[in-house]
Amino acid sequence: MPNGLSHNRYGLVTSGRVGGAVVRNRTRRLLREVIRGLNPRLRSGFDVVLIVRQPLTQQPFKIVNRILTEMFDQANLMLVESSEG
Repeated sequence: MPNGLSHNRYGLVTSGRVGGAVVRNRTRRLLREVIRGLNPRLRSGFDVVLIVRQPLTQQPFKIVNRILTEMFDQANLMLVESSEG
């Protein structure tokens, strides 16, 4: 959703169904790190809410990075890469 700001805001929802506190906190840390890496490649000025489902908690960084990249691309939030070589 557009937020009218010059930066993005992210909300991470991890319910008790995802797992215990340790699992939820680890998952949030993992998502924040992936988002930190992707943020320069994302369009600015949006509020993004990610709702975590249980299968994501068992995935390594590389898989979570791919999943979020695909999700941001589907939401048309990825910046267009220039193909100058």
